[in-house]
Amino acid sequence: MIKPLSYSDLLLYYFGESDLQTTQYINNHISEYKDWSEYLNTIHETTLAMNTLSVLPESTTLSIILEESDSKLYLPI
Repeated sequence: MIKPLSYSDLLLYYFGESDLQTTQYINNHISEYKDWSEYLNTIHETTLAMNTLSVLPESTTLSIILEESDSKLYLPI
């Protein structure tokens, strides 16, 4: 059975915040889905680029990002 995943699931997985069941599912099936690996690589590259920024984003911007990331909007992959 294929479990439907969203980009949010992969984002949580990357940062070690996904639940155990989702983590195990991704670990067991990541080799089957090239798009998962590509998305995780994009997150990795973006994180590295953001870590090199010398200007920090405004706190309001961070609040908006956090609120949106907690949204119940489901975007399947």
